[in-house]
Amino acid sequence: MPDKDGCRELSPRECSDLLSRDMERPCRILDVRTADEFRGGHLIGAEHLDFYRSDFRQCIEQKDRTIRYLVYCRRGIRGQKTMELMHQCGFPDVVNIRGGYENWVSQRLPVQND
Repeated sequence: MPDKDGCRELSPRECSDLLSRDMERPCRILDVRTADEFRGGHLIGAEHLDFYRSDFRQCIEQKDRTIRYLVYCRRGIRGQKTMELMHQCGFPDVVNIRGGYENWVSQRLPVQND
């Protein structure tokens, strides 16, 4: 469950468990790294949305607020900022991967390379 403000940060292992055990609850994985970072590998099924896009906030505001979002960047800072922005925009359930993609990979969790 989300904490009182709808935002939380979980370890890569906790996020992996969340994705595998809560199949009835829709969840989108949102990668907010640059295009080059994304092409270098990303979580399986991740949607790419570059944090540095000029219309980043507008893109966030257009997303479905009824589902859970799992957000990440390279090390966790852009993911944290995205989680906070989504909460401000009324998203009730947003999770940031603690330590970002680098931490996910260090835990030897599955990734997709294009």
